[in-house]
Amino acid sequence: MPRQTLIVDGLWYCLCPSFSLNTFKRPGIPLIKGKRAPKPGLYSAFLAGPASTSRKCLSSASVRKVEGIAPSKGDGSLGDGYSESMDQHKTPAQLDENYKLGLDAATSLKEENPGTEYTRKRPPGVPKTLEHKSTSFLEQKLQELTTSAPRVLSTSQILRILIRDRHVRPEVRHYRALLRANSDAERGSPEVVRQLLGEMEANGFTLDSGTLHTALQVRPPPTVIFFPTLGRTFLADYFPHKKAIAVHPDYLLRQELVRTLRDRWLPLSPDGWHYVVAGLVREHQFELALDHIAHMERKDMPVEGWLHSMLIYYLCEFEEFDEVVRLMRSRADQGYDMTTDLWLYVLDVASAAVHHETTRFVWDQMVELRYVYPSYGVCSNVLTVASRTGDTELAASVARFLIETDVPLSLEDYEKITEAHVMSGNLYAGFEVLCEMHKAKIALESSSTAAILTYMIQSRTSPREAWSMLKQLKALKYEIPLRCALVVLEMCEHEAINDPFVVDDGLTLYKQLYALCSEKADVSVYNSLIGMCRRAKNTDAGMFVVKEMATLGVVPNATTFEHLIIMCLDAGNFESAYMYFQDLLARDASPSEDARAEIRDLCTGSSDQYAVQLRYHPQIRDALVRRQADDFEPTQVRAGLIKKVPSDSPPEYANRFRPGPRKTITKEERRAESKEKRKQKRRRLAIARAREEEGWEDYEPGGLIPEDQVKADANSPSS
Repeated sequence: MPRQTLIVDGLWYCLCPSFSLNTFKRPGIPLIKGKRAPKPGLYSAFLAGPASTSRKCLSSASVRKVEGIAPSKGDGSLGDGYSESMDQHKTPAQLDENYKLGLDAATSLKEENPGTEYTRKRPPGVPKTLEHKSTSFLEQKLQELTTSAPRVLSTSQILRILIRDRHVRPEVRHYRALLRANSDAERGSPEVVRQLLGEMEANGFTLDSGTLHTALQVRPPPTVIFFPTLGRTFLADYFPHKKAIAVHPDYLLRQELVRTLRDRWLPLSPDGWHYVVAGLVREHQFELALDHIAHMERKDMPVEGWLHSMLIYYLCEFEEFDEVVRLMRSRADQGYDMTTDLWLYVLDVASAAVHHETTRFVWDQMVELRYVYPSYGVCSNVLTVASRTGDTELAASVARFLIETDVPLSLEDYEKITEAHVMSGNLYAGFEVLCEMHKAKIALESSSTAAILTYMIQSRTSPREAWSMLKQLKALKYEIPLRCALVVLEMCEHEAINDPFVVDDGLTLYKQLYALCSEKADVSVYNSLIGMCRRAKNTDAGMFVVKEMATLGVVPNATTFEHLIIMCLDAGNFESAYMYFQDLLARDASPSEDARAEIRDLCTGSSDQYAVQLRYHPQIRDALVRRQADDFEPTQVRAGLIKKVPSDSPPEYANRFRPGPRKTITKEERRAESKEKRKQKRRRLAIARAREEEGWEDYEPGGLIPEDQVKADANSPSS
């Protein structure tokens, strides 16, 4: 057979920097007597190393320590020689120089070694400590590396000495060692595995069951999973290599290997089943993976912990928590142990996704028994799950755990516990938690009673019933916070639209407020009462609340004036509404957008001068008109509006009262216009009669009694 041509180019010198053309001037006597010399290109995987990693292993640019090679301690173990050999690698400049010298081998040899005999240099990347070891020691070391921690670099170093230097004939064990070495997460390659299997078949080696199972172990780099709450990363491939978590990502090659085993009537071993399932999991084929696991269980084949954990991690990543809790419950029932890292991770992601069943299972199995201690962030997520689902037992367990670990409950924690009781339908327990919160010196906020108000609205709880619950808590020596009473009044405000008679209940409860709560009523209480009166269109009750507010010296805010303005507009008293609006502006406040829209709607269609002034005021007009009138001085516009509305109106309304061309209208339009005028006239007459009967003229709109005057009247001798 003709000899293959050797092309010595730049790539050759990069891969073999110590190569010299003097190699071809050796005597042509076989180095191993009695054995046939290998053919050119045979066992190329051993002589040159893996095709995809030779540059990594032999390049001088990659001078770094690789895991799996322990430092030498003088006993001949791997490590120290590797670092020494790396120190002796040539630089890129030296490689280029060597390449130039290789163009003229005879000249370079004369110049470099004049009058000396050529001596073979040590192969690149081979530790010094391994060169002098016996062949049996290297074979034993190769098997130890293959079994414990296979690495491409350490395996290829030993195989270079055995195959290339000492001309040991390659056997199946050598191929299998290199196959297993490609399970290295950093340097392993499925393409190298495919080439090695093809080379074995070409060289007459039978692919037995052990070799095919070894090829199933090659895997991609390890999967990194991040704990969102714990704030750290976790390798899903933390398992030891001898457990063969290294699964080939090439599904085509894996199917070929499985088909080869089946065609040769070779059974798939338990480890092979694990490798196949792990490959399916990595490819996110969870249905097939679960089907294989079910088949393994039917054959009484135990599932290793590393495979079960890998499947759990991947299912959690895709938020398949129903399947996660099923697998973990089945695993626990069978008596198998799972790592605490796995329990904590599942609790973290399940609580963050608000999955109640998985969160409750992990909490009861591990945290309730104090096997694990999750962080406060995880506990807060578990409380959120309990509040959303109404699981009061879980909420109480989390509260006990936080107290035992000396973590004080915060405002958010109390609010979540309250929501959990309310979601379960226990309104009394929700009020009790708020009282405990008040007892712990934590001030209640508007968000603290939001869940209670929502529940009362949805269940249509009677305000008197909720008030009686507060009285029961008062009888049990609880100090009732003002927010608890306020939420009952807010319920009255909500019900006032459909039931105007609820105003009487609201005022009755207000009169009992000081007997129930030790705190004084603030502006939010009176805003709720005024809003209740406005919704029920009960002007008399609203004026009573305003006088009560002024007598007690409670300072109104913008919400108070908005309620009063809209209440007066509903009653047709545009002058009082305008005066309250002036009081609002005097406090450097402005109405909300909803209030503006409602004021515009109520003033539309009225010819009253105060209604026109309110409607065209810069603070009331819509955003488009306000932007066009930004060039006007606010004080001048306000003064102009009060003095003379038509002439001082904005430009778009300047020609409002000028006669224009007569518009032809139909009979139906004329009839509708007359009907609307008669309706407005009847409304004005009704308002006038109501004002005469109810004594509206005796009350001065906008004349809230100042606080200093109220105090002065209270301290006077006549009072």
